[in-house]
This record gives sequence, C-alpha cells and structure tokens, in this order.
Amino acid sequence: MKYKSYLIAILWGIQFCFTLPVSAQNTIQQQKDSLRRAIEQSDGTDKLRSYNRLYYLYMSEIADDRKMDTLLTLFGQTEAEAIRQGNVKMQGMVYGNTIISHINRNEYDKIIQKAPGYLDFYILHEQWKLYYQIHMQLITAYNLKGDYKKAAEEAKLMFDRAKARKDKAGMATALYATAITYNVQDRWKEEEDCFRECIRLLWEVSGYDNILTQAYAFLCSSLRAQGQYDKLLQLVPEYEKAIARFEKAAGRTQPEAWGNLYVALMNTYIDTKDYDKAGEYLAKLEGIVNNNISRYELARAKALILQSRGDYRKALAAIDSAAVEVQESEFDLNAVRKIKMEILTRMGRFDEAFTLFDTIIAANDTIKDVEINARFDELRTQYEVEKHIAEKERNLHYFLFTLGICLVLALLLTATFYYNRIIALKNHKLYERIKEQDRLANAVETAKATDTLSPSSEQKSLVMRLQEYLLSGENLSNADMNRDDIISALGTNRNTLTEAVKAVTGKSPMEYTRFLKIEEARRMLDSHPEFTIEAVAFSSGFNIPSTFYRLFRKQYGISPAEYRKMANSSPKK
Repeated sequence: MKYKSYLIAILWGIQFCFTLPVSAQNTIQQQKDSLRRAIEQSDGTDKLRSYNRLYYLYMSEIADDRKMDTLLTLFGQTEAEAIRQGNVKMQGMVYGNTIISHINRNEYDKIIQKAPGYLDFYILHEQWKLYYQIHMQLITAYNLKGDYKKAAEEAKLMFDRAKARKDKAGMATALYATAITYNVQDRWKEEEDCFRECIRLLWEVSGYDNILTQAYAFLCSSLRAQGQYDKLLQLVPEYEKAIARFEKAAGRTQPEAWGNLYVALMNTYIDTKDYDKAGEYLAKLEGIVNNNISRYELARAKALILQSRGDYRKALAAIDSAAVEVQESEFDLNAVRKIKMEILTRMGRFDEAFTLFDTIIAANDTIKDVEINARFDELRTQYEVEKHIAEKERNLHYFLFTLGICLVLALLLTATFYYNRIIALKNHKLYERIKEQDRLANAVETAKATDTLSPSSEQKSLVMRLQEYLLSGENLSNADMNRDDIISALGTNRNTLTEAVKAVTGKSPMEYTRFLKIEEARRMLDSHPEFTIEAVAFSSGFNIPSTFYRLFRKQYGISPAEYRKMANSSPKK
C-alpha cells in the first residue's frame, strides 16, 4: 500500500460526510429544487438539515468546477446559518465536509490554508473526534505534496495534544498519521513500529474499529515490504479478531476489511511462490460482494497464478479482461500491460511483446495522473541533489568491478599456467622413469641370457615361452583368446602355468597378459606416431578404449595422450 492516491480512501475506509439520508425517488435536480424551497420556508434545525442535504447532493458532483463553486457558496451559507443559530456541531460538520471536498479535488494547498483555522475551532469547542479527523487530512495533504517534514511535525503536534488529554484514541490516530508519513517514504521499520503501538492503543478504546482494521492492513503491507512473511502470517489471528469486533460494533459485515486481509495474504503467498495458497485467497476475494478491491490487484494475481501453472492462454485472457475493466488510471493499465508482455514472452510471441512494450513507452509519456507527477517531482529533486555523488559512486564501482575481474582473470591464468607446469613436470618424470625401467629390463634380460639355468629354470623357460607366444603374430590383439588356448599352445596345464607366472612375475597369467598388452601398446605409441590412440588400443587387444585409458594410467601414472606428447617432445636416442 505504497501508493499515495490510496491514502485518502484508506485513512478511514470511508469518507466522513456528515449528512442525513437523501431519498432517491426523485431526480437530483428535483431534489435540489425541493431543498431550496425548504430552506426558504423553514427555520432552526430543519433549515440546517435542508442545507446539509443540499450540499451533500453537490458533493457528488464536485468534479465539475461550476458545481464546486456552488458547493463552496452553500458551505458559506450553512456556516453563517449555523453561527446565527449557535449550532457549533453543524458548524464543525461544515468545516469537515469542506476539507473532504478539497481532498477529493486534490486541492492540497487549500486544505493547508483552511485546516489550521478549523482545528482551532475544534479545540475551542472540544470537538476532538472531528479535530483528529481533520488533522489527519491536513497531514495527508502535506504527504501528498511531498512535504514529509511538515507532515511529521503536524503528527507530533497531534500526538502531544492527545497525550496531554490522556486520550488514547487521539494518540493512536496521531501514530496512525505518523506511520502513513513513514509509509510514503518507504521507511518500513519505523512504519511498522508506529502501527504496532497504534494497534495496541486502539484495542483499549471503542469506536475506532475501522481505523484499527486499516492499521492492520498497513502493518501487513510494511511487513511484506520487509520480506517478513512469517511475522505477517502470525499477525492474521488478531487481525481477524479486529475485523470481528468491527462487524459486531457496526452490526453488519465488513467486506472491505476482509478484502484488505485477503489481499495481504494473497500477495504474501504470491511473493513466496505458494501459488496454490494465493489462489485460495483470490477465490475468497472474488467471492466478496462489493469488496472495493482494486480490479488490477485481482487481475494481476489471477494472471500470475495462472502463469505459474503454465496456463498461459488463460493467464493472457485474465490480463486482457483486466485491461478492459481497469479504469483507475493509465498507470494501472501500464501495470497490466507489463504482466501481459511477460506472458507473451513466455509463450514465445515476441513480436506482440515488443509491440506492447512500445505501447507502454508511449503511455508513460502521456501519463498526467497527479500521483505520478508528484512522485516524479520528488524523485527529480532527489536526483538533482544526489546526482554528482551517485556518478562518483557508480564510476568507483565500475572501476572496482573491472579491477576485480582483471585480478580474477590474472589469478586464473597464473593458476592455469602453474597447474599445467606442474603436470608437465610430473609427466616428464613419469616418462623418464618408464624409460629407465625399460633400460633396466633390457639389462636384466641380457643377464638372464648369460646366466646358467637355476633351480627355477623350467618356470622361467615357461614364462619366456608364454611371452614369445603372446608377442608373436596377432595373439596379443586377439580379444577372443582365453587361458585354455594359451595352455594348449604351450603344452602345459593350468596349475603349472599359474605357478610359473606367479613365481617369475608376481602376477597371475591374466594380469601378466594384460601387462604385456599395455607394454606393447606403449611401444606402439613410441614407434607408430601415425596411429591414433584408439587404433593402438585396438591393436593391443583392448576393444574398449576407455578401459585401455584407465589401465594405462593405472600402470604408468600417466595417460596415453600425455605419454605420446612426452615421447614426441623428447630427443631421439
């Protein structure tokens, strides 16, 4: 409830026009003529009542400047008659309705001009309820003009006068006005504190249930603006009790009060993405007769809920309906258009979305609403004051951001270079170790050839025959070859072969066979640089290259690709 144009309506829920009922059986003009004759023919209280009824009819037509002029004349005549009769109550009612008429025409300067004299009159004649109401309207006028300092001063004056009289209702009303002043400045925490104290005082008095429920509505708005959704939901039970007390005192249901509560809950659940709950309260709002809830509020919620469910067609229909129904201002229509633009974008209808965007821009150029103009004036003034500072801060932020990005990139490049350097050194050492192992193996083989046969010579001979068999022809690359084939070819048995391989190499026959395959693959990487690594894997008896990669790294601590890179970069001997 951050909207200034909402202040007037929501301050009291209804405007306080102090009038008597008017029969609707005749036309307005007939009623006016009849009341004028009654004024001429009557006297005393009856004459004042006729004046009251007559200016009430004109108050419904004050959009017309000529009718407003007539209304002000009637106010003057009624005031003079009330003074002549010594009827200070009717005189106070005239002053109150005069202020209301100016409020409805956004004539804030006239309110500021007239209200102080009226307030003195209420103090003099101890018409405190009227005093609080009119003082509230004066504060509202200052807020709508953007003079928050003066509004705060008037609210404090109002509070001090009520406190001096120990009038809790007056103190609560002053706190309400102070909280409204915080509201239009987006000072949410201070607004929250004021409304909580206002509510505490209003629970201790009677006759102010309307203000109490409105205070709860604003408090919910403040909590929602601060993102304190848990506190808002905790507030609901006592909010409902306040509405129940209001209905009991008034003797009738209060759809507007329930509507404000449901709006707060609906928007809370929309903010927290609980669209099912939001849909429940939307249904309640739509079920309230004459709820006085903004059509835009309902259409926005309905469209967002349908959009969350992916039902873009119905969401689009809902927002199109709102565009027809919303009559408040071009500002509300633009809010509807923005939602529609988002839905069209989600539907992939980008051309229509861009067209709608152009409409929004054009509409923004023609908005003449007083609320928006006042807000723009306020923002423009603030902008001029803070522009230089903001530019400096922005440039500093850009510089720091750019510097941070550069530092991050430099660190990443340094880390990448260092990491690659470490890996290269590690791979080089591994490669040298492998080559050293090759030299040692060759030396051992030479020594074996000159050695006389030892007690294990038969086992060594069998292992050498196994090696020769595997490395001959295409046996090593034959993936279908099994242990039985090997045993048959060597003319031995399973146990003898297993014991011999284990004794000589420390491996099982299958492990030794796999070892030879990987060794053969490594030699091919050295001697056949034209072969791809996958081709080497297949030639070495590995049908699955990933298995070859894994076993090669496990055996040598380096990948085949890294080994080949080291082999190609090392000088040939």
